[in-house]
Amino acid sequence: MNNDFKLIAHRGYHLKSKENTLFSFESAIKNNFYGFECDVRETKDGFFAIFHDSIINGKLFKNVNYKDIKKDVPLLESVLKINTNKIILIEIKDPFININNFKKILNKYYNKNIYVMSFYQNVIEKLNDKNKTYKVGILNYILNTNIKQFKYDFICILNSIINKKIIDFIYNNKQELFIYGIIKKEFIYKWPYYIVD
Repeated sequence: MNNDFKLIAHRGYHLKSKENTLFSFESAIKNNFYGFECDVRETKDGFFAIFHDSIINGKLFKNVNYKDIKKDVPLLESVLKINTNKIILIEIKDPFININNFKKILNKYYNKNIYVMSFYQNVIEKLNDKNKTYKVGILNYILNTNIKQFKYDFICILNSIINKKIIDFIYNNKQELFIYGIIKKEFIYKWPYYIVD
């Protein structure tokens, strides 16, 4: 790993383990990443679970009770209990997530370095309140660009569309930047975070 850049382990460090698991997140910490990214969805019975896809065991994730998947899928709270001050970057995959309950969990871990992002601007809008104990950002790509994004704490942009003008604009706007979709491990800029596999 190149320690000259701020690397975030995408779904944890999963070269020797399954992605989006407690082991992969703990491995990211042990391997000196700046933090790790994880995906959150809500189960039918209201649990916030770490899972990327919308389908699990042939069913829509939102139609599954947590007791039926708990041996394979960790809870968000288990992740937040990991002993670290590194970045925990949470991507909300569910546009209909129960925001109030989600905020209650995040606020319990006010001493953690939590960043929350989503492609769904309506979700991020509801999380971006003045009393938040975490940072919020928008997952931004060509179809998700507007001036509102600049009121967030950070922006996450696809590597293939990043350029010096965008980098400078975000830097001058005093926002943090995460870059994802790195394919060739070509890191150019020193100050952004790079989400890497």
